[in-house]
Amino acid sequence: MKPSDKHRIVIAAALFLLMTVGAAAVPQQEVLRREISRTSEREVIVNLDVSFGTLIILKGNREKIVAAEYRRNDDDKRQLEMFYEISGDRGELDINLSDDKKHRRRETTSISWEEMKSSHGDSDDRELTARFTDAVPLTFKIGVGAGKGDFDLTGLQVKSLKVSAGASSAELRCEAPNPIVCESITIESGVSKFSASQLSNLNFRKLKFSGGVGAYSLDFSGKLRQKAYADVEVGLGTITVYIPKEIPARIVTEDSWFSSVDVDDSFEKTKKNTYENEQYARSEYSLTLKIGSGLGSIRVRTR
Repeated sequence: MKPSDKHRIVIAAALFLLMTVGAAAVPQQEVLRREISRTSEREVIVNLDVSFGTLIILKGNREKIVAAEYRRNDDDKRQLEMFYEISGDRGELDINLSDDKKHRRRETTSISWEEMKSSHGDSDDRELTARFTDAVPLTFKIGVGAGKGDFDLTGLQVKSLKVSAGASSAELRCEAPNPIVCESITIESGVSKFSASQLSNLNFRKLKFSGGVGAYSLDFSGKLRQKAYADVEVGLGTITVYIPKEIPARIVTEDSWFSSVDVDDSFEKTKKNTYENEQYARSEYSLTLKIGSGLGSIRVRTR
């Protein structure tokens, strides 16, 4: 064998060894699945607490109160905790995905469990996907810490909604009319980016948005079916509010030396700090929006 041939064999063997070690170093992902079957409950309260990773909410199988899927690396042993109880005709669901090492002990036979390993080992992101039934009204209480949120409420019966987002990026949408009245929506967003679209489809009575330091976008497009009231406050952030031309709306702004408010020309100023579009005075249903800022900026635009 020629010296050059021996050199090529040595190089090929070294490359093979490096590739083998590199492949072994890539962690596998585990997929943890839990679900709860629907029984006698007429409504459900959902408490969702996720302190890290990505949280995705979608409509699922109507015969399942929830079907949850948690993707994590196999060296990450933090658990997906899920507890469910029924009292009378109301179910209460707790889903917890956090670094808290205190684990509650509750037994319930309605939760099934499945665990498997996936060959997709190219991501370190932790991701929780929760799919909910559309058969009963749902009250959501969602807490998101550091991570991402993707909340698609399309097709669900949303009775009320509260979202608390810390240092995170979150998106919320509802692409079809909520079949029931949503009594209230409360959104608290800290040092983060938050956007909501087609809010009128949620059929809410009252909406409260509080923003800290970040960039925020609220789009009130959708089908308005009642008198709706929204209260929006921003600290140091920037917020853009979109209102479709066809939605009757009144805008009430607050005076501040340290903030700026820019209202679209399609709204007429009727008195100090009050703006109305052409449809507002002659419509049974309308949106009244009170909006203020500390040191931030506000823009109201017509789509």
